Order: sequence, then structure tokens, then C-alpha cells
Amino acid sequence: MKTIILTILLIVLVILVGTWPLSVLSIIFEYIGIAFKWLAGALNFFGWNGLI
Repeated sequence: MKTIILTILLIVLVILVGTWPLSVLSIIFEYIGIAFKWLAGALNFFGWNGLI
């Protein structure tokens, strides 16, 4: 029920204000992805990519 309400709210927001909130969210998630990629590279200092 909660996901249906959130989906309807998202659709209404897209219709009312356009797609710029989604583009802002995509930029934010892109920077988070870049940060996680950098963190993974920093933690992989032996080059093993994990033992298992």
C-alpha cells in the first residue's frame, strides 16, 4: 500500500513539476556512485578484490 502511494505521488510530481527533480536525483546518485567507486579502489590496496 505504501509503495502504491509513493508511486502515485511520484507520477503526480512528474506531471506537475516536470522531470527536473528526476534529473537532480540522477546527478546525486551519479556522485554517490563515483564516491563508492573511489572508496572501493581505495580499499583495494592489495589488488585482490576480496579473498573469496
